[in-house]
Amino acid sequence: MMLRRFVPAAALILLPAMAMAQVPATQQPTASNPTASLAHTPRDLAPEQVEAHIKALHDQLRITKKQEALWTPFAEDMRANGQRLHDAIEARREKLPQMNAVENMQSYADLVEERARDMQTLNSAFASLYDSFSKKQRKNADTLFAQGDTEHAEQQQARAAAAQ
Repeated sequence: MMLRRFVPAAALILLPAMAMAQVPATQQPTASNPTASLAHTPRDLAPEQVEAHIKALHDQLRITKKQEALWTPFAEDMRANGQRLHDAIEARREKLPQMNAVENMQSYADLVEERARDMQTLNSAFASLYDSFSKKQRKNADTLFAQGDTEHAEQQQARAAAAQ
């Protein structure tokens, strides 16, 4: 169960635009901005959520002392990516009320593009770590990430159904 609880966070950190979420309640439609809820932004994890995810992933992947040297750059990339995403989302949210539809779409495209670049860096760090895994660790990692994708898709469907 612990495994399934943290895998969606892995998807949010590891997969560029998987986690589409409505703008938070503080950005819901108002008289001055009736379309605010239509703008999508990737989910913004709090720093403590990122740290909890990193620790959980470390434990779930059963990182050994020998693998720590490869784990550290991967974990640092997750932290840096999380901070960059947070900063980009905050900047987008501040500008959102003044954006027209074209600017909104471009802003989102820029955000997704930045996440894709971050994903490439993160993937490189993870590939080196994965190469160091035992067969058992690889199987565990493969299962962990596959379950995360499945669970995330189910959560997205539930959110979409609830929004209707």
